Amino acid sequence: MAQKTILYLITQSELGGAQRYSLDLALALKNEFNVIVASGEENGKSALAEKLKENHIKYYPLPYLKRSISPISDFLALIQIIKLIKKVRPDIIHLNSSKISILGGIAAFISKLLIVNCQLLIVYTAHGWVFNEPLPFWQKLFYKYAEKFTAYFKDKIICVSGFDYKTALAQKICSKEKLVMTHNGISEINFLSRQEAREKLNLPDSGFIVGSIGNLYKTKGFTYLIEATKKLVEGGIDIMTVIIGEGREKKNLTELIKKHNLEDNVILAGRIPEAARFLSAFDIYVCSSVKEGLSYTIIETMLNGLPIIATRVGGNPELIEDGKTGLLINSQDADDLADKIKKLKNDTNRQQELSTKARIKAQEEFNLEKMIRETKEVYKNLK
Repeated sequence: MAQKTILYLITQSELGGAQRYSLDLALALKNEFNVIVASGEENGKSALAEKLKENHIKYYPLPYLKRSISPISDFLALIQIIKLIKKVRPDIIHLNSSKISILGGIAAFISKLLIVNCQLLIVYTAHGWVFNEPLPFWQKLFYKYAEKFTAYFKDKIICVSGFDYKTALAQKICSKEKLVMTHNGISEINFLSRQEAREKLNLPDSGFIVGSIGNLYKTKGFTYLIEATKKLVEGGIDIMTVIIGEGREKKNLTELIKKHNLEDNVILAGRIPEAARFLSAFDIYVCSSVKEGLSYTIIETMLNGLPIIATRVGGNPELIEDGKTGLLINSQDADDLADKIKKLKNDTNRQQELSTKARIKAQEEFNLEKMIRETKEVYKNLK
């Protein structure tokens, strides 16, 4: 019996949560399915494409596919996706992230109408609903109703957190029968030692360091982490904050750091391959996001054994049980964040207690094998 073909479609190729998720599935399933991956690209470069090529997985760039709304580019991307479907003839299309959810859903529907014997099954994984992002009202409304409309074309919608599952029901995105909840999962990580991680990041051997990893987008809330650092420094606390990641907010964050004279206290370390391996360099990990699906970096940090402070958004409360596996704060609240960092910094016993329980929870509930098994079950039950 011939292998079924799965086409993974992703909006962007830079390695964020949706890309990591698709890559993990592609690598795990490449021997059971004919796996193909396609995504938009930034400036013709793609870290995702390189990893796929290293593992002999077919990859197609979609140059017109952009994250932001652009009628001309979006129409051209739609045509590209339809042509790709006609070329590779997938049995299953698995959509990842909101933009491709909409364009990919429409493209798949059109393909079924136009292409002879095109029998597509469509799966969509919502990595956090985009209408929960800090966007203008009209954009929130557009994405909400676009998700509702294109849900008719999808056979299953996977939510990576209970929060997103409940949101889909509350907003009537689709029927309950189409929804399934499967948490993200990761495999064990070969973390660097504390000394080696600090050396490679050019950080001092001693001193208290707060760390965070993520693309430099507004949704990551790094302005609040910088503001919290400012408050702590002004309060006489010796602290350094390191943010690993790259993105369109870099200029604004750099200007904010200069405005507060924090050049010696806040470091934008840029994009670092396998950034999770460097978590050992930090004393506390902070997730300052204003919107999340189910954060890979929080799961990685739980495995590393770092104490975590995270915002009470998206799937974060499913990872961090406040006071047990970490501390939760309200999003966009630099005062609360500064206060929690200060208290945790001065309580090493509390740090150890939180991190030990977090590591156990990550190993038991958020492992890669469980995610792969549950996703394969979704594919198996498609009709």
